[in-house]
Amino acid sequence: MINSIILYFEIKNLNKSPFNAIFLKTIIFLVTVSLWHCGNQNPNNKYQKDSNGNYYQLIGIGDGKISPNALNYIILDTEIKTQEDSIIFNSKHNTNSGFIINLNNQLIKENFNHYFFKLVEGDSSSFLVPPTLFFKSFFDTIPPIFCKNDSIIKFNFKLNSILTITEYKEMQTKKNEDNELLELKLIDQYLKANYPKVKPNSFGIYELEKTKNTSINPKPGDKLIVSYQGFFLDGKPLDASPQQIEFHYGTPDQFIKGLNIVIGSLKKGEFSKIIVPSRLAFGELGSSNQLVQPYTPLVYKITLIDIK
Repeated sequence: MINSIILYFEIKNLNKSPFNAIFLKTIIFLVTVSLWHCGNQNPNNKYQKDSNGNYYQLIGIGDGKISPNALNYIILDTEIKTQEDSIIFNSKHNTNSGFIINLNNQLIKENFNHYFFKLVEGDSSSFLVPPTLFFKSFFDTIPPIFCKNDSIIKFNFKLNSILTITEYKEMQTKKNEDNELLELKLIDQYLKANYPKVKPNSFGIYELEKTKNTSINPKPGDKLIVSYQGFFLDGKPLDASPQQIEFHYGTPDQFIKGLNIVIGSLKKGEFSKIIVPSRLAFGELGSSNQLVQPYTPLVYKITLIDIK
């Protein structure tokens, strides 16, 4: 494995000579030392393997002066990919404030802080991490089904900011206030561009499209078959394809609140396309896996296929 070590030498007190006079006060030598260690190779010969079986590499060097500690939060520009390079999460798309990590989180402390503590603001790095460890540490969940057979997750990031606990709390307070206004603005822009005549119903849900028939509405306890798919306002899907589920209507926590409301208003065979505001979706905290960020309105296409 190639491990590049960059050494900087500042030389003052130079002997008087024509050569030294050119540089006057300081000469900086940049020396790259390549160390080869066969036991730590990965197939691409780019990453260094650690004792936990994770691979990592430093991609770019920033101009920051300090490194984070266990009492800090860090904000990353992040791109997370499957083994086949399909993008799972991109912080520039999924969040306005970056991917935030609490370095006092126990799982991150155990498995990743020894990497983060070596970085400064502006540094870029990449990890290759087993999916189970990655999703448990950073999202407190199990790997999604589409990467359950992968051996690695590719985690590429740039360290943008290091925050104290006080700075983080102040940022969160301001962000919540701003996000409420931003959500309303985003919904308004979407409606003006696509459905200018649509207004929210009494629940605050925007019904964009709906088919109608004369069948029956579900009642609590009925077994329903429902097909649905969620999207961000820019059209990016939450799921790769529509999901179909069979459940008893009224089962707690089966869906987000907005979808439960809409399912109850549909008749057998009806389809609806809606905007669900964040307060009826994943709210001010976002989804547990952070794929849906706080204050994110969502578009859903939903069909009540059958009532049994």
